[in-house]
Amino acid sequence: MKKILFTTVVILFFVKLVYSQQTDTLSFLQTRTFTFSYFGNNLLNPGLKSSINFTLSEETIKKTKTRKNNKIIDKSYNNKWILSGNIGFFWHPQSHVAVFNYYLISMQKLKLKSNRITLFGIGPGIYRSFYPETYTVNKAGTVDKIILGGRMYFAPVFSFGSGKEINNYFFTERIFTTNLMFLFDYNTGIVPLLNLELAFTFDFKR
Repeated sequence: MKKILFTTVVILFFVKLVYSQQTDTLSFLQTRTFTFSYFGNNLLNPGLKSSINFTLSEETIKKTKTRKNNKIIDKSYNNKWILSGNIGFFWHPQSHVAVFNYYLISMQKLKLKSNRITLFGIGPGIYRSFYPETYTVNKAGTVDKIILGGRMYFAPVFSFGSGKEINNYFFTERIFTTNLMFLFDYNTGIVPLLNLELAFTFDFKR
């Protein structure tokens, strides 16, 4: 619990620091977008994830590069800090179903000429496992079945990915993300989970 509180305080402090650049609360709320993802745990275990995203700050950097033949190349890019809340699940066949919830602070870079996106994010989360067959033995020696048996873990997340800004009628971005989730106190240790996402971002305000 102390790890969860400490990490949450650090993230909130950072959000406050970045958000101090945004003075208009309404404009902050209007930046919201939604992301829906296929979430594959360890490549084989299928799942789904949804997110809500808010832009904390945004800056466009104008940059050019002149080649030897005097041709000017546009290197301009857009930097954006994003706060996102994420919830999802995946199914590990013959083992368990996992439900997770985490929050990310992400830096997203968009190259304006090619519309290519790169992003990096980090944040705290929780992970809950549900096992179909779980039993306990009480003091009388009787074996009882536990309904929705499983465990909850503190699960910070680090993610990095790349994609492209689309801006068509249906969605605005397509991003492929590698997601590393770390389960704390898993049999007294830390267990990393490798997750791959194919995500599409929608702006329903359109």
